[in-house]
Amino acid sequence: MTPVRLPGLLSAGRVDEIRAGQYHYRTTEQLDRDIRDLLAERDRLLADIAERGKDTAPVGESTPAPYHAPQGEVRFAVYGSVQLLAPAVRDLEPDFYGHRYRQLGGWLPDIWTGELPRGTECLEWAHVPGLVMPTEINVQVATSLTRDGSRYMTVEWRRERP
Repeated sequence: MTPVRLPGLLSAGRVDEIRAGQYHYRTTEQLDRDIRDLLAERDRLLADIAERGKDTAPVGESTPAPYHAPQGEVRFAVYGSVQLLAPAVRDLEPDFYGHRYRQLGGWLPDIWTGELPRGTECLEWAHVPGLVMPTEINVQVATSLTRDGSRYMTVEWRRERP
């Protein structure tokens, strides 16, 4: 397991000892101190998560867009997994209200025979190599057909941060 670094509270070695149960407490004060520090670290981590919201990157960072990859995959709650060939992620222009959106688009394999998602869907997760993608979020899905019979799927979601 990867060592956890808890800045200012417990050292990574101390956390490993607590997890492994290898440390015997001589006083209840030692035990209370470690429990208090672990709970404070948990509260700090939960506050960080709540502050970030459903953004696609940690605070102060942004995943690069436009971005292209050789292949990707999206999983919808109802339709299951859908493979995307040559997926591209790009930022869309802000709408009238100033809301920012991001779009993931990709070609569907010719062998895809299942029903295609459309409209508002629940995206369980998306995988595009090299990018942090949102999970458990409502998205807008559209599929367009080209003259040669190829299908291009786009998945759009609102970003909480620019």
